[in-house]
Amino acid sequence: MSDAQNLTELPAVARNVNLPCKKCGVDRFFVVVAHTTPTSAKVKCEVCGASKTFKLAKPESAAKKKKVGTGTKKVSKTRGPDPAQVWEELKTQIGTDALLPYSMKTQFKLANAINHPKFGIGFVTNASHDRVDVAFAEGTRALVHNRP
Repeated sequence: MSDAQNLTELPAVARNVNLPCKKCGVDRFFVVVAHTTPTSAKVKCEVCGASKTFKLAKPESAAKKKKVGTGTKKVSKTRGPDPAQVWEELKTQIGTDALLPYSMKTQFKLANAINHPKFGIGFVTNASHDRVDVAFAEGTRALVHNRP
């Protein structure tokens, strides 16, 4: 384990810091060549000469800490309509009388009702040459179709 994880400030120029070297494949001493920003420095491996940028670990702020055990998720109101509601509307408009079994080889058209083995009944909302967007009760999925 490298000692760089415990640093709170950059080591002085020409000092050594123990870091993993990708070229050597092990932890090596790197010489600090220059400070590029207040939190990063250019370093060079003493063994193979590989150069890289060393950055100090960002301190974890209290505002960014994840709250554990709240049990609720915040849901954005800007995500669009509820997928289940959209699915119900399409089910009413298109119907399920002519369900087509889903297969990658089958060519689907706009407003086809399909029966997918994993996602269930869905309705084609957009169709291109090799891809269809299908609205399922859980949400819209992009599926391939029209494959030889």
